[in-house]
Amino acid sequence: MKLNTLVIVFLVLMLLLFLDIFSKNSIANSIHTILYKSSTPIYSSKRNLEKLFEKEKITLNVTLFKDTTTNALEVLSEDSKGIYVLNLKKKGIVVDATTGELIGFVEKTGNVGYAIKWWEKEFPVTIESIESTNEATQTLKESTDTQAYEMYTKKTVGYYSNYRIDLPDPNIKINGKVYISEYIPYGRLLKNNNISIGEYSNGIFRIKIPTIPKYVVLLEDYTINDGSNNSNGGK
Repeated sequence: MKLNTLVIVFLVLMLLLFLDIFSKNSIANSIHTILYKSSTPIYSSKRNLEKLFEKEKITLNVTLFKDTTTNALEVLSEDSKGIYVLNLKKKGIVVDATTGELIGFVEKTGNVGYAIKWWEKEFPVTIESIESTNEATQTLKESTDTQAYEMYTKKTVGYYSNYRIDLPDPNIKINGKVYISEYIPYGRLLKNNNISIGEYSNGIFRIKIPTIPKYVVLLEDYTINDGSNNSNGGK
């Protein structure tokens, strides 16, 4: 009897797995949504009970990118795709409250919000390297050779997906740091503060996955529609 039950359970699980694959993970996403919505009131009740016994409240204020001071948000937990953040009320990106490193993109807002880790997303990137050229010049009087170096910045665009970078032209040769595109909100801000997501060298992307911190800062979403946003704080 027990063996028959185990066989039936196994067959049902396999059926759900195949249906989920052919439906492009719609079943898994539905289960995730149901569990997320059902767990939110339970967590809120837990927090309310904790507040009743709290003797003092602690607010962590941080300053990033020479900007105004803002409140840090507590990271509650994480799963394979993202992190759960307390009081994540608006869309945008979340960064490490200490280092400013990009952590993820806000997917769901609320008392308990959800942000997808950036390495689980797909988005355009900018690859930038600092290179130099040199020209040999000869001083006639002293008959000695000197080298004149000229530094310049080389850029190209690409697309990040599944832990790799795809370039529009495979013949492009470039080695440098990889930043999220300047056309993504706060892309220029992160680049100006030298916050990259990895390095691209000889056709290989060396990804730099950050450690999930205890606190993050929300950079609220905005729409890039003219030059004023791009010049405001490096956004």
